[in-house]
Amino acid sequence: MNPLDSLRRELAAPLTTLRTELNRLLPVHLGPWPGPGQAGAAEEAAWTPAIDLYETPEEVGLWVDLPGVEPSAIELSLAGSVLTLRGQRPTGGVAQGQGRVVERLSGPFLRRIDLPAEVVADAVEAEAQLGVLHVRLPKVQPLRPRTIPIQTS
Repeated sequence: MNPLDSLRRELAAPLTTLRTELNRLLPVHLGPWPGPGQAGAAEEAAWTPAIDLYETPEEVGLWVDLPGVEPSAIELSLAGSVLTLRGQRPTGGVAQGQGRVVERLSGPFLRRIDLPAEVVADAVEAEAQLGVLHVRLPKVQPLRPRTIPIQTS
């Protein structure tokens, strides 16, 4: 890795964290707000799930907080280098009376994530457990140089 790339990532980390928090908090107060890779998605989503995106030499991985969402209600798709996560959390309203504090978001959600590396679409795996979705996206491995023997006749 280029030392300049490391410096850029280090300097961008606080801004990325701020952007992520704003994308998570603003829909609560102002209505849906498009997040990274979500231009024009405001009318489709009532909330945006929180994610952790990581990268190793072998894969790109994603952890998504989706408490209360059944795995069957989650749609996961990959188009090029954009992973799209869409679904709906059912309304968990008060059985009787009127809600005084409503902080648990419900309704449709949409999140588009720009992947930092090229991945093998046919090898993507996803697993949901205890309200957390874990997606593993194996990276396309570069071709390694190989020595070709020359035969004589």
